[in-house]
Amino acid sequence: MSKIKSITAMINIETTCRDNLVRRKGRLMSQLSPDGIKTSKMGDDLDASCIHGSRSKAFEDILPEVMELQQQINEYNREIDILVNLKNQILEKIDSIDSVNVKVKYLRDQVGYSLQEIALVLGYSYDYIRHVSSKDNTI
Repeated sequence: MSKIKSITAMINIETTCRDNLVRRKGRLMSQLSPDGIKTSKMGDDLDASCIHGSRSKAFEDILPEVMELQQQINEYNREIDILVNLKNQILEKIDSIDSVNVKVKYLRDQVGYSLQEIALVLGYSYDYIRHVSSKDNTI
């Protein structure tokens, strides 16, 4: 697998993990709010479950887990930023190359792209990239 593909796959994995933690944190935070407050016919049989819902929890009970989840989310965000920066550095290096021959060689040998992927990235036909790659093995 190429470096760019590997980095992109790692970004996708880290993003999925982070998004799962964000959803989990959201579910926890939703337990703080009342499920439904009865406003009519509040009589003597009123209890805490009527006002706050049966799934509500005290903020103090949820806070440690929310803080742990936020810390994990922040770690994933840092890792994603590092991977995105690395990917951008590789792409900038490719863009800074002037020669199509050198770009093809770099993308083929260093990044690990197939000739079809190189054609898509550079905007040339597959036949042209194949021709450049076959005649330019000595760069």
